[in-house]
Amino acid sequence: MKRPVFDPSWPDELHALYRHDMQEIWDSTIAPQIWNQYHNQLELYLSLVPDSPRLDILDVGCAQGTLALLLAEAGHNVCAVDLRQGFLDYAASRYERGNIEFFQGNVLELELNKTFDLVFANQIIEHLVYPMDMILCLKKMLNPEGRLVVTTPNGKYVKNALPTFSELGNPEQWENKQFTADGDGHFFAYRGDELVELFQKAGLAGIELKYFETPWISGHMKLRYLHGVVGHDILKLFDRLLLKTPVVGRCLSHQLLITGVTHG
Repeated sequence: MKRPVFDPSWPDELHALYRHDMQEIWDSTIAPQIWNQYHNQLELYLSLVPDSPRLDILDVGCAQGTLALLLAEAGHNVCAVDLRQGFLDYAASRYERGNIEFFQGNVLELELNKTFDLVFANQIIEHLVYPMDMILCLKKMLNPEGRLVVTTPNGKYVKNALPTFSELGNPEQWENKQFTADGDGHFFAYRGDELVELFQKAGLAGIELKYFETPWISGHMKLRYLHGVVGHDILKLFDRLLLKTPVVGRCLSHQLLITGVTHG
């Protein structure tokens, strides 16, 4: 994966994407807590992907394409989808090797004419007021025994002040906020039980819910001041110990990950 080359003629949203990319992947000194947070997420996502056999993988809402590019470099066949063509062009500029295709559009409307062994939909569902539409759409794109992975902020996180999905009421009143593309567009969050219920209603099997990213990793609650001093491995150790505490760990987890598989 190539280092991005800054272009001053980019629109503002690509300038912001470049800043995020530099903080997350290319320069750990800019914001160590963001570096640690993002690498922790990547480690979790990549742990769900076996080294072999070669898989057909879909990454929905790929943004700068880091996960998609890494999966392609690992030898998998990858399709990366995003609403924003500029983001896809940015991702493609970082391509170095591997089998990857980029598609612009809303995954609910795209005709990819292929199915996948694994689908990632990271940090998307919290922008949709009709989440079942997306889950069912992605389920149809899965091969038998294919796996869907969804991540989203944890509605039970102690610092979350947003309503949860079940508290939104009539979703029609929130339709104008759909598809907002960054954290500033968050207007609700999910509890773990709400995600499990959605996956159950969609007919997915083998459902597993995971809480991750405590303040030891996210840097919240002023723990970010430790990130420039304490090594990532030590922070990760404290993070894993806290996650093992049943009640407290769930309330102090910033993120949720849920997976489910199609029936064979």
